[in-house]
Amino acid sequence: MSTPSITSSTGPLDVQGLVSQLMTVADQPLNQMNSQLQSYQTKISNYGTLNSDLTSLQSSLTPLASGQFVNTFKATSSNANVLSATASTQASAGNYSVSVTNLATPQNVAFDGQSSETNSLGNSAETLNFTFGNGTTSTVNIAANSSLDNISAAINAAGIGVSASVVTADNSSTPYRLVLTGSSVGSGQAFSTSISGSATTDATGQVVQDPLSFLNFDASSAVNSSGTITDSRLTEQAQNANLTVNGLSMTSTSNAVTNAINGVTLNLTEAGSTTLTVASDATGIQSQVQSFVSAYNQMVNDTNNLYQGSLQGDFTLVTMQNMFSSLLNTPISGASGSDQVAYLAQVGVSLQKDGTLSLDDSALNTAIANNPSAVAKVFGNSNNDGFAQRFNTTINSLLGPQGLITSSTTTLNTDVKDENNRISQEQERLSTLQNSYLTQYSSLNSALAQMEQTSSSLSSMIAAA
Repeated sequence: MSTPSITSSTGPLDVQGLVSQLMTVADQPLNQMNSQLQSYQTKISNYGTLNSDLTSLQSSLTPLASGQFVNTFKATSSNANVLSATASTQASAGNYSVSVTNLATPQNVAFDGQSSETNSLGNSAETLNFTFGNGTTSTVNIAANSSLDNISAAINAAGIGVSASVVTADNSSTPYRLVLTGSSVGSGQAFSTSISGSATTDATGQVVQDPLSFLNFDASSAVNSSGTITDSRLTEQAQNANLTVNGLSMTSTSNAVTNAINGVTLNLTEAGSTTLTVASDATGIQSQVQSFVSAYNQMVNDTNNLYQGSLQGDFTLVTMQNMFSSLLNTPISGASGSDQVAYLAQVGVSLQKDGTLSLDDSALNTAIANNPSAVAKVFGNSNNDGFAQRFNTTINSLLGPQGLITSSTTTLNTDVKDENNRISQEQERLSTLQNSYLTQYSSLNSALAQMEQTSSSLSSMIAAA
């Protein structure tokens, strides 16, 4: 009984198929190495998640550790059209009567009209000089035969704190006016302008008035001693804001007034009167504590999920959980916990059965109302053992150069490097093995093909005999 041969287009054996099957078996160690590499990389990613969680948690601790969060205030204006306000932790609760006489404004100058904004003014190359009320000076180079548009562009490109534009003012024969506006407000931001350059002469040798002489402007003579504008080109003065707070007059070089009420910034928007109320911001305080609670819970949830997953039974996770659990159950020093605030639970932050925290806003508000100093100390105090301070220290130890998270990540990175080296070596070995198989079975295939041909020839000869 004849045995059917394995054939291919080049011989009786399917060399590629045979080698492929052999390599499938040979590749098993490499597959295991790649699987191990993936495991290392997954763990590194997981530690990256924990690192991110701990960093976010640490960021939420900053306002709590200082204790200033209990001094969070909000400022409310009875007339928001006149001003809005923000209050820092240095503010004090109270009501303030504020009257804004005028806002701080920049200087605005509209020069004499010209017949065109694009035609050459016929000037020589000149310099436009700016002298500001605060004593500083700047210059802008004006090219020969510039138009109003050219001059405007040159001023804007110079970046000297003055913006320029060309506007159509009226329907006269000279409607185009160059307008200069200071970028900053306040009386010190007033500016004068003057042109300096080569004089021009006509065909008879007579000196011709400089075509750019209309750009000469003296801010000091544009307003009289009583503050009235006497030069019509000055359309708005650079002046300070004037206001009264509880009947006391004051000025400001900015519309963001920081020196009127301690710890409060007034953002003036128009003239008028308003009552400003500064009060403790319960919502703002709750938000800061809730940020800590949410960041902690994110860390706990991620830790639990990873412990059940790719980091199952990981020593680092167990150690982290024990560290934070110990912190939460240890009172701050110098407080009994019975008649003094010593635990987070006493300010509304309670530990749940699943290891997360929960914030009771009402309990927090009550604790702050009763003793804000005690609430602040439970998070941060002079003994440096407030809960926010402890958490911060613990996180530093975990993420530091020798910390558990850092050390574990470093070890895994070393494992990845070593595994990649093993994989490279194994790939080289398999490549050599595959070439050897191909050579061997190709030679065998050729030999079988020759034998098959010889057998066929003999069969033909026997049949013909």
